[in-house]
Amino acid sequence: MNMIDKLLKEIGEDKTQNMTTTSFEFKRDIWEFFQGFQDKIAVEFGTHKGQTTKILSHVFKKVYTVNNQDNAEAKRLNKNIQNIEYISNFDLYSNKSLPIEDTVSVFLIDAGHHYSHVISDINRVTSMNCSEECYIIFDDYGCKIHSENVKRAVDQALSQDILTVVKGIGHSKGYSFKPGDPNYMLEASEGLITKINWTDI
Repeated sequence: MNMIDKLLKEIGEDKTQNMTTTSFEFKRDIWEFFQGFQDKIAVEFGTHKGQTTKILSHVFKKVYTVNNQDNAEAKRLNKNIQNIEYISNFDLYSNKSLPIEDTVSVFLIDAGHHYSHVISDINRVTSMNCSEECYIIFDDYGCKIHSENVKRAVDQALSQDILTVVKGIGHSKGYSFKPGDPNYMLEASEGLITKINWTDI
């Protein structure tokens, strides 16, 4: 069994079982795309159970993961992993600065799902210490239930040339996490990898 399959087995919970996590396909696509980033720093907005955090920790040199709670469940899942730094009980939608001094190459945004939250997340990222080539990954981009919030915010940043699409990840358009419920049908790819256009910010 290769490493990504081993990690997914340890996580055990796919998005069809828990809509608040990312799918195995999403995690696998991150794993594959970011091979070669082992000397880079990643930041995750929205720790939840630490499942995607586990994947990131095996791809990047260090992962900062930010959550508005205490991260106890994530710490249990990843108790033997040394390169995760938890920023707990932090309100991403306050004016407080994140205590991260490292130069960051990849951000994963999966915290607040309101339109204003995603816009705020993008603005926060672009105000931080980012590498010249900096990626932002978005979860829940294509799901119909999030189309007026997550997708609208990301599409706005794309239309303003703040971001450029690199590729869609996770399940493809047409897939349903809850067959028979149109709200959980994908109208675009489940997730999106984008890159920051510094010349347009």
